[in-house]
Amino acid sequence: MNRTFVLALLGVLTISGNLAFSHVSPPSIAMTGKIQKQVAPMLAKKHNMQLCGAGGGMPDGIVNMLALSYDLKQSLAIEQARPILIDCLNTYVNAVNADVELRPYLKNYPFDPKNIEINIFFWTQNMEIVSDPYLCVVSAVNGKLVYCTKAKGQKIGYKSEIVESYEDAVKILNEKNNT
Repeated sequence: MNRTFVLALLGVLTISGNLAFSHVSPPSIAMTGKIQKQVAPMLAKKHNMQLCGAGGGMPDGIVNMLALSYDLKQSLAIEQARPILIDCLNTYVNAVNADVELRPYLKNYPFDPKNIEINIFFWTQNMEIVSDPYLCVVSAVNGKLVYCTKAKGQKIGYKSEIVESYEDAVKILNEKNNT
């Protein structure tokens, strides 16, 4: 009798425990996944990059941030990387804002570049990290664009790190395009 009771109790606890820990994903996860599946390969193809990561920040189903990361087998200077990074940001922001169904789940509408993270890691054809004077990584985080270099053989940290605001980067691009 005790054994039957214990087994029955364990069965009830297991079922109720599974129900308590079951999780239904908020609709925003599927919606942002759909946008990432459209934007990520399009940007990869446009800029000859390989997607290496995607994610976001969605506490309680509210979309605070979305992120994409790429590998690029090229050696670029800031002037060459800036337009790629700005294009990735603008394309992703525009896609998010164009999705009417997603709007109620956005932390802020319109979504802006501060809500998007883009990382591009630069590699040689031999899959070694690109070294100074060229960039090893560029990132867009919280509305800031960060350009980093590494010395050849450097394992930790960066040799140089230059930060500019999204607005300043767009201004630089516009001035360059007007001349």
